Amino acid sequence: MEINGVPLHPLVVHAAVVFVPLAALSALVYALVPRWRWALRHPMLAVGIMAVGATQLASLTGESLKEDRGLFTPLVEKHEMWAGRMLFSMWVLVALMAVAWWVLPHVTALAGKADKEVRVKALVLPVTVLLPIAAIVTLVFVYMTGDAGAKAVWG
Repeated sequence: MEINGVPLHPLVVHAAVVFVPLAALSALVYALVPRWRWALRHPMLAVGIMAVGATQLASLTGESLKEDRGLFTPLVEKHEMWAGRMLFSMWVLVALMAVAWWVLPHVTALAGKADKEVRVKALVLPVTVLLPIAAIVTLVFVYMTGDAGAKAVWG
């Protein structure tokens, strides 16, 4: 896949490079700073959905670039390995973000400073613990993927 002779993968990757860390950081803040949940609730989920879409598209265009150009080197394979892990972690993160969006209580400053009722109390603690862990793992994977991709291109 190309646009005017430029492979689509390097263009799409920039969307993932922006949205994945934003999604992970917003998930961290959402889980760890309850008083900001009411403001972050919808933007966090929207950025998460955009990040998983950008990551999926980067994966598809990367596979296409590898096949079209015959890039079967060990460095490209390493980049592909980390990219697969990042894609999986991003899907896990966005799923946890959706559950957190639905489950975690949030103070709505516009409606009287009272927490919204918890929908499933048994999920509050697991989501509050798993969401930051998934966000940190995703940040590590996005770094490792980018580092391996840079080495594959420039190394």
